[in-house]
Amino acid sequence: MRNDDHRRRLYEQCVQEHAAALYRVAFRLTGCHESANELVQETFLNAWKDLSKLKDDSKMRGWMFSILRNQNSKVARRTSRERNLTTPMIENLTDRSSQDHDEFRGQFQEALDQLDDDHKLPLLLVSMEGHSVEAVAEVLGVPRGTILSRLHRGRQKLKTILTRVLGIEPEKDKCDDDRR
Repeated sequence: MRNDDHRRRLYEQCVQEHAAALYRVAFRLTGCHESANELVQETFLNAWKDLSKLKDDSKMRGWMFSILRNQNSKVARRTSRERNLTTPMIENLTDRSSQDHDEFRGQFQEALDQLDDDHKLPLLLVSMEGHSVEAVAEVLGVPRGTILSRLHRGRQKLKTILTRVLGIEPEKDKCDDDRR
């Protein structure tokens, strides 16, 4: 009984401390506030139901992100409809004071939507949420090198997509000027 009370308190603390981070990742995965809220709620519900399966209390944060990832995959499999990549599916997180800022947010979300989850999730967790590569590797159940590779490829793909979406010329290789 005492162990159950400890776990419940730990769970409540984890929810309070990490709900915002879970939501940010869910939002970037789905591109929609409503879907992100549902995904986080399902994550919390599944974590609560399976609390007894957590073997190491110190790994609760990573465990929650694993549940979020699995839940997102389940929802993606369940929904057969395709996203329309030409219309960003994002609402603004901040006020609408800058039209350019709002437009860029939409374009950035559109670019993220074009990445597959193997590349998107490591980018979100490491680059945007500040998780360590090791922690993400553990959450995703893959080796550290795989995460590093996915990060590199994901960043390259995102840069290529953003370059196209924003309509800017790719940067010249700095070495080209040195060769002349």
